[in-house]
Amino acid sequence: MGAKLPSVLVDMIAFFQDESFAGTCNTVALPKVVVKTMDAVMAGVAGDIERDLGRLEKLEAEVTISDYPEKVTDLVGSRESRDEVFTIRGAVDRDGAIKTVIVRMQGFWKSTEFNEWAPEKEATMKFAIAVEFFHFEVDGKERIYIDKMNNIFRVNGKDRNKEIRQALAQ
Repeated sequence: MGAKLPSVLVDMIAFFQDESFAGTCNTVALPKVVVKTMDAVMAGVAGDIERDLGRLEKLEAEVTISDYPEKVTDLVGSRESRDEVFTIRGAVDRDGAIKTVIVRMQGFWKSTEFNEWAPEKEATMKFAIAVEFFHFEVDGKERIYIDKMNNIFRVNGKDRNKEIRQALAQ
């Protein structure tokens, strides 16, 4: 089998409160998904073993927007920001075929920073979101689904926390 070209994000668009941020939301750093573990030190074993705790580390996303949109700035520190869905749609070229990637996130918009000012440079703001809900799909197929408040963590349709929720009668 021959070599394949790497997938390339050809373009993306972001939506917030049903408004397009085309041309202004130009970069998004999606959250890093890390399973929380603890070190287990066991007799007769050649070293520490990491044990899965069925939980996730904090999820954080960064969004950079060119301009100073009042609608988005208003979310920083607002408890109501958790109710707003931020959606990013991407077109990914995988070996010449365009695939649709959709990301939906909700969480607490916890900070903003004003990026460097310089003449003839974009006027941008970077926002940090403490993500509580994360849905990542490729061509209509769910890849990762995280709903922290309801203790749901699915990867490729496999529910990682189903047994934990059953044990807790959730």
